[in-house]
Amino acid sequence: MVKSIGCMDCHSPKKMGEKGPEVIAELHLSGYPSKREFSKIDTSNLNNGWMLMNPDLTAAVGPWGVSFASNITSDDTGIGNWSLEQFKIALIKGRFKGMENGRDLLPPMPWQNFANLTNKDLKAIYTYLQSTNPVNNVVPNPIPFAEISNLEL
Repeated sequence: MVKSIGCMDCHSPKKMGEKGPEVIAELHLSGYPSKREFSKIDTSNLNNGWMLMNPDLTAAVGPWGVSFASNITSDDTGIGNWSLEQFKIALIKGRFKGMENGRDLLPPMPWQNFANLTNKDLKAIYTYLQSTNPVNNVVPNPIPFAEISNLEL
């Protein structure tokens, strides 16, 4: 299910290979790499209605600012210390860190698409993610749109 609903597409860093982007196995599901430099953003594209993504899809830029794909491995810097209930709240209600009073998850996270997953499916996904190799990776905080032009890159 993790593969079929697209979790790996955005949450797994990639490198360019012979057939296009390939998941970096040791970083599988670890989100935007915290040590990676962030590329300069041409805001003229954003002002013309575009949303942008970095080459491996782990960062997105749009009217909300810059969002980074979260670490969803079993490490404590990911979801390793989350309860099943927190996981459900994140996926079904779109709440950051699965906290009822947390901020909304930012685009392009398609949490609305997961609102109709069954408890059985959610538990299966959670159980799988809790069994992954832990990757210590603290993903950067989102960057508000107003601060994009101030980024020192």
